[in-house]
Amino acid sequence: MPGVCEAPTVTVTVVDDEPAARDVLVRAARSWNYACQAAASAEQALELLETQPTPIVVTDLRMPGRGGIWLVREIHHRWPDMAVIVVTAGHDSDAAVACLSAGANHYFLKPIKLDEFRHALDVTQRSYRLQQETNRYRRQLEHRVHRQTRRTRQTFLSAIDSLVRAMEERDSYTAGHSLRVRRYSLQLAQALGLDRRLRRGLGLAAKLHDIGKVGVPEAILNKQGPLTPAEDQVVREHPVIGERILAPIVRNRAVLAGIRSHHERLDGTGYPDGLSGAQIPLLARIIAIADCFDALASSRVYRQALPTREALEVIRCGTGSHFEPAFVRAFLASVPATSR
Repeated sequence: MPGVCEAPTVTVTVVDDEPAARDVLVRAARSWNYACQAAASAEQALELLETQPTPIVVTDLRMPGRGGIWLVREIHHRWPDMAVIVVTAGHDSDAAVACLSAGANHYFLKPIKLDEFRHALDVTQRSYRLQQETNRYRRQLEHRVHRQTRRTRQTFLSAIDSLVRAMEERDSYTAGHSLRVRRYSLQLAQALGLDRRLRRGLGLAAKLHDIGKVGVPEAILNKQGPLTPAEDQVVREHPVIGERILAPIVRNRAVLAGIRSHHERLDGTGYPDGLSGAQIPLLARIIAIADCFDALASSRVYRQALPTREALEVIRCGTGSHFEPAFVRAFLASVPATSR
């Protein structure tokens, strides 16, 4: 009774231009509890599979039209997980080998032996189910990794925020400096038309550009008078210290380069590496303008803030020697957005 039988295991597409041979394969597969759909040519089979794909295809090799080898190649190209069993006459063994090379899983010879056919179906079905289970497990694993990565990233960002706050609490005059530099940098990046990926890296680099100051003694950071040459040299180490602190946790080389090089100058007189021109990383050239502007427009322990107009004039005067000319033009054009 049909109502007593178990649900079909998997569905099989049978392809053969001979109605009698096709009927034998379909009847046999159904008797073993496989669901079936049938096609009389490779072209018809492909149309059928486009609307009703099945995990297993059983195809004759010699058929009118493009034939079995073409069908195997098309299936392997369009549906790599689909299994193919080739049925061929004895004198077509070389073509059968070609089918295996094209992506077929099994082949057997005519006249068809039903026990061989059943064995091929069962082995293919088991392989299919195993592959499905493997794919399901991989998706679950990827989901778990993604979720854990997201949690780790949140922990990382929280730690970074704590580092920034700890750094700025050591110097009340620079409180909020990193976030303002980030804002100015992103405004400049938008004016320059940088893509989203670069803007994301720039935002992180700008926020962390002074993180290395945690390694500079407070007595130097908060000194009211001019720095001695030795003290100035200590301050000049903060880009390198920042890169060293972040290298184990920030894998983006562009971000690290932006942090290390934000005090480089176009004319090569900057620090820590004396880079010049295009040697200076893109993110660093952007951060340099934003950093300098905010430093000029903010009160420091050794001087009062400059008015916005005067701060911008200093930036303009640094065109070509300190700052990238095109970046300065874009920054000055966005003055209304950057005014404090």
